[in-house]
Amino acid sequence: MPSTVRVCMRVCDKTCRITAVHGDDAISVELESDCSKLQQFGEELAKGVPMDDILDIYSSRIMSPEVRKNVCFECLAVPAVFNACWLEEGMISKGLAKKSGSNSIEFDELR
Repeated sequence: MPSTVRVCMRVCDKTCRITAVHGDDAISVELESDCSKLQQFGEELAKGVPMDDILDIYSSRIMSPEVRKNVCFECLAVPAVFNACWLEEGMISKGLAKKSGSNSIEFDELR
């Protein structure tokens, strides 16, 4: 069953929905967004994500400038791709994810 995560970037007022589906050779990733930069990122991910790319973040094609292109470093969509893939591959418990509901970054004590 596909694993889907949703990202709401309130700072830039953009959203995206990432769906990962297990495949024999690679994980199929579909990224839908109202952000043109994320749409380009999604086009690159649509080529498939091999398991090696979700196991080693530092050498992952997902993190490479050729794939990320102009996606800002603070954009939560990039780590959300890993989350969707990890959910799909059983590296994050779907039950725990459902129970916790979401992860968040909160801007605290801004002056």
